[in-house]
Amino acid sequence: MRIRLYQLAKELGVENKDLVAKCQEMGIEVKSHSSTVDDPQAAALRKAYGRSAPPVAPAPVPEPAAAPPQPKPPGPPAAPEAPARPKAPPKPVVPEEDEPPPAGKEKIRKRAPVREGAEILRRIELPKYESTVREYGPHVRVKERREPGAAPPPRRRARRFGREGRRGGFIGRMAPQIAARPTKVVTDFPVTVRSLSQSTGIKANEIMAALMQSGAMVSLNQPLGDDVVAMLGATLGVEIEVRRGRDLEGELAEAQSAPDRPEDLVPRPPVVAFLGHVDHGKTSLLDAIRKTRVAASEFGGITQHIGAYTVEQGGRMVTFLDTPGHRAFTAMRARGAQVTDIVVLVVAADDGVMPQTEEAINHARAANVPIVVAMNKIDLPSANPQRVLEGLSKRDLLPVQWGGNIEVVPVSAVSGQGIDDLIETLALQAEILELKANPRKPARGVVLEARLSEGRGAVATVLVRDGTLHPGDVVLCGAAFGRARSLRDHRGRTLTEAGPSMPVEVSGLSAVPAAGDTVSVLSDYDTARQIAEDRQRRAREASFAERQHVTLENLFATLAETGPKELRVILKADVHGSLEVIRKALSEVSTSEVAVNLLHAAVGGINDSDVLLADASDAVIIGFNVVPEPSARALAEQTDVEIRLYNIIYNLTDDMKAALERRLEPERREVVLGHAAVRKVFRVSKAGNIAGCYVTDGRVPRNALVRLTRNSIVVYEGKIASLRHLKDDIREAANGTECGIRIVDYDDVKEGDVIEAYEIQEIKRKL
Repeated sequence: MRIRLYQLAKELGVENKDLVAKCQEMGIEVKSHSSTVDDPQAAALRKAYGRSAPPVAPAPVPEPAAAPPQPKPPGPPAAPEAPARPKAPPKPVVPEEDEPPPAGKEKIRKRAPVREGAEILRRIELPKYESTVREYGPHVRVKERREPGAAPPPRRRARRFGREGRRGGFIGRMAPQIAARPTKVVTDFPVTVRSLSQSTGIKANEIMAALMQSGAMVSLNQPLGDDVVAMLGATLGVEIEVRRGRDLEGELAEAQSAPDRPEDLVPRPPVVAFLGHVDHGKTSLLDAIRKTRVAASEFGGITQHIGAYTVEQGGRMVTFLDTPGHRAFTAMRARGAQVTDIVVLVVAADDGVMPQTEEAINHARAANVPIVVAMNKIDLPSANPQRVLEGLSKRDLLPVQWGGNIEVVPVSAVSGQGIDDLIETLALQAEILELKANPRKPARGVVLEARLSEGRGAVATVLVRDGTLHPGDVVLCGAAFGRARSLRDHRGRTLTEAGPSMPVEVSGLSAVPAAGDTVSVLSDYDTARQIAEDRQRRAREASFAERQHVTLENLFATLAETGPKELRVILKADVHGSLEVIRKALSEVSTSEVAVNLLHAAVGGINDSDVLLADASDAVIIGFNVVPEPSARALAEQTDVEIRLYNIIYNLTDDMKAALERRLEPERREVVLGHAAVRKVFRVSKAGNIAGCYVTDGRVPRNALVRLTRNSIVVYEGKIASLRHLKDDIREAANGTECGIRIVDYDDVKEGDVIEAYEIQEIKRKL
């Protein structure tokens, strides 16, 4: 026979939760006080509490005493007692908490039938209870039961929720439980109004009021400066101690700057960057070295972003970086020079040193990188090597042929002439530099490119500078982090590791990092996430700091300034490097009168959210090497949003420049058309004074503006109301003719005055 725990707890006189805990302590599996236990388990529990088990058979109740003769209250007669079923198992008698019978009537308990073979051990007298109903307020009544003769429990004060109760007993009892304001609190950095309210227990509204009184307008989650926190502590009477967490950035920088042991350093492949002017053959020369056809796949035959390749030549690995040569790609070219060991300056033998060639020289010098000149297109009939050497010497690059230290190698990307000599020269320069790295430590590198790939998420092209990168490593790239899900080389092959000087595509990042961000491998995922979130927070704070809100001091100046006319643009590109270059190019074409307002710039295709943003802000969507999604294209047609797609960057900048020129205010130029001398003034009562004039030079059109001068002093400027010759209206008065001129709203014309006719011409301006 099983019994429920709450019944057993009532029998033992213990709390339900205590009994449940006891069961778990004794190894009895129960879930709540409603669970059941069998007889052996119940006996064990009773023994644990020092109680004996009740008899198996239910104890018979005492003989009912004869009820005293009392008047029978009216009511329905009691139902006859149903005969007991002998086969039913007997149940122990548990006192029920029913409502007591009405006065004058006592419930008679019949003796339960005794099962055959059962032995009566003893009789148990059940306690009798008295039931009363106590009132604890106008709407609260509680039914209580107590043993006969027991004193009633002390009366508790009723909780009142009316106006008097709120003013009286309820708050009076709760007031001692309100914690006093602390005198000193410790809060974590950064400190915000919300965190300060949670630390001090002071309401956020009170803290905001104190800030407003001091003239500081902040939001609930905006970080507060140290001076503002100190002012708040003095105002609120609380000493605030700011607990700053670990300097994770400092720990990361310290770990990366730790010197390597000499026995751990091994030679690493050189990183060679090809720099030079546009269309001088950088990519074609690299194709000749790698024996591929990359130049043909570039739009317009121009490299749009950095290409990183690893080539094996003569048993040696060399990493090549192909950077763009167009003037718009200065940022990419500079980034290529910052991560390279040797710069190959490609100069066409038929063109000589060009402006972008000089920029590449400056980038290489700023990075303190040795320069090797590749004189390309040496096989052309128009090649002039002497002019190339002269141009280099004028820029302090003295060739070896002229007694200097700059290697100049004549090559031809088409015929392959001089390719082996160039490779040999690069290998010699690498041996001179003694390039070494430690492949046993966590990898460090730099992001060359980053893009959003469909199916792979954020993908970054990383050049490993030191250490070794493995799949599954925790990678921190600027404000992005994650585990390196896969590593691929420039041919798309999956790699098991990437050593020093190896370019590799890394996927599995939380966001698209910026080109040029440093890459670090950390041992802890949470540390990488915390550093990335901290960098994102600092970037948001910097963007908030750049925003200038309107104040009373600059309100009138803001209203007076019309501001430049702007062309709102939403930019989407294939890789982050192209995004950076286009952003810089658009900023260069902006002026103080017209400007490009870049509302949103991101890597990836054009989606619905871009179209909705352009529709709400009246912007144009620019896509570079990307296409819109079908739903985005349909939405753009529905909302009449213009989407422009480009694959060559200078076409994009030319169109943006033309669009900005259309928004420029035209130049207004005054052109004098002719002069007329006033010979006589005719007074007409209805029309006013009419000047009889003689055109001395030029012509006087009827729609021209006029300037009335008297003794070489301008008296009035206005328009011609009517122009006549005799009684006929004429379109213009030619030189040497007489005419009558009436000026709009002006009659004070005198003989001897001169009327000068002129017009304002609008001339389109160029950026």
